[in-house]
Amino acid sequence: MLLKKDEAPEVDYLENWPEHYYEIEDVVKKRVYLKKALEQGLDSEHDAYRMKLLERRYFTIDKSGTADAFMHAWMMMKATTAQSVSFFQKKHLQREWKNCLKELCLIEYIPESDAEKEVLIDEWTDFARSFLISCTGSRGYRSTLFGILPMKDDSVAMKIAEEIQLVTRTFPEKLGMEAEMEPFREILVDTYLQMISNGEVYWAEVNS
Repeated sequence: MLLKKDEAPEVDYLENWPEHYYEIEDVVKKRVYLKKALEQGLDSEHDAYRMKLLERRYFTIDKSGTADAFMHAWMMMKATTAQSVSFFQKKHLQREWKNCLKELCLIEYIPESDAEKEVLIDEWTDFARSFLISCTGSRGYRSTLFGILPMKDDSVAMKIAEEIQLVTRTFPEKLGMEAEMEPFREILVDTYLQMISNGEVYWAEVNS
């Protein structure tokens, strides 16, 4: 027999704003609360840029808010790492990566103040946490041999570390774009070390 579950109490997301902002999983709902915060002037110094980032991250590719531009950029960059960087391919790959860097707000949409920089770092951190939760919770990501054999936790941790290293350092170095990736890399690495058990060990091994 299925057990009834007690409904979780409704959180007042505006209380101690923006403490609960990233707890709002529904992007449309998140925009509603952010608009309320703006109207009430709860965090005027940060909320205007927070809204710009929300619109750019979730409502650029798909107006319904279902597509994460940060994740789209990450997947596109990861896909290009399978290609060889020949003399003839390099400029083409650089153009592709430039578009991805724009989506990640690493170029052309960079913050203009310390307050905006704080918000962008929070947004990158939110992506990093979502990325790690997705990888560690995905049966496909945690499996090998066409999804048949499950991987051990330490193998999954190494796989994630290797992906971060490849996408944020090894491949962009081939394109001469490692400097542009560095701020985003720092957030991903810091979040990996905070969230993954024994992450320091795996990260050191990848960088050895």
